[in-house]
Amino acid sequence: MQANDPNLPVINPRILMVENGVQAIADLLHTTGYVIQRGMLRDLSHVLRSGLPWLIEGPRGGGKTALAESLAEACNLPVFYLQGMEGLTLADVLYGWDSEAQTQSVRQAVAMGQGFDEARAGQWTREFLILGEALAAYERAAQDHVIPILICDEFDKVSEKIEDMLLQLFARGYAHIPRYGEIGMRDQARWPVVILLSNDQRHDLSSPMRSRCLYSWLPAPTLREEAGILRTRCPQAPRLMLLKMVKLINAIRGLPGIVDKPGLRESITLMRTLANAGHQDLSIHEIESHLCFLAKRHLDLENLRKSLARVEAIMEAPNVEIDAWIGELEENTV
Repeated sequence: MQANDPNLPVINPRILMVENGVQAIADLLHTTGYVIQRGMLRDLSHVLRSGLPWLIEGPRGGGKTALAESLAEACNLPVFYLQGMEGLTLADVLYGWDSEAQTQSVRQAVAMGQGFDEARAGQWTREFLILGEALAAYERAAQDHVIPILICDEFDKVSEKIEDMLLQLFARGYAHIPRYGEIGMRDQARWPVVILLSNDQRHDLSSPMRSRCLYSWLPAPTLREEAGILRTRCPQAPRLMLLKMVKLINAIRGLPGIVDKPGLRESITLMRTLANAGHQDLSIHEIESHLCFLAKRHLDLENLRKSLARVEAIMEAPNVEIDAWIGELEENTV
């Protein structure tokens, strides 16, 4: 669990939306540098009103994780983070028992004269219960006025067994633990904001899991949207660099033979790197020196290197549409 900053105010996004409207959520996200698409903002409003988990699928590098993390940052909420991977267990997700401490407790109780059955019954208490990341988020919601965020990243990598473990929790807000009882929150208005993120590549999530969630597909941003995101995420970048970066990414995505075309993540990372290094322009020499940011496979690297002259020509050529977009962005930031 990543704690929130105790020195900053905590914002309940559900209350903020009710009192100030959904645009207040978009404005709040914008303070972190995240520009949310209108369709995603609409879906987020339904998620906040309903309290249901939010399943977001979409291509890699499109801003899924950034959306979840930006919401937590903007509202200063604690984050419970579950990384999807093979080998996750019940203890990682819901709960486990500290068996060593339980054994010691029973031995000490018996040594002090307590009956064995009574001593053994005493081991199934909260003192020895270790909560996994998902259930811990619901317990925090039940105990605190702060609404936490549970991010389940790369959820398509979890096994069907893990999905089944989470069905009751996501549907009812609590989990039943044998020999202990229930942990969680029945009041749906106080459930944590649960966001499941999936590239929809490794494992098709089950129908029971999908039925418990509100669903969104986060498409890659349009080129115009990407220009706005780059300006917001890299405000230190000069206008000329922003203009050429948009043309560069557009040119590379249009090249044949590039399997893993650079996404939003790659364009943000490259532009930040260049701007922070003090570059004012984007030349073919800088591009050639930073191909490791753009290519993700050996064949992609070779094809991109062979196409640099073509990329440079597109990047340097006037583009009335892109030039107009950048001009509008500059006017709006003045």
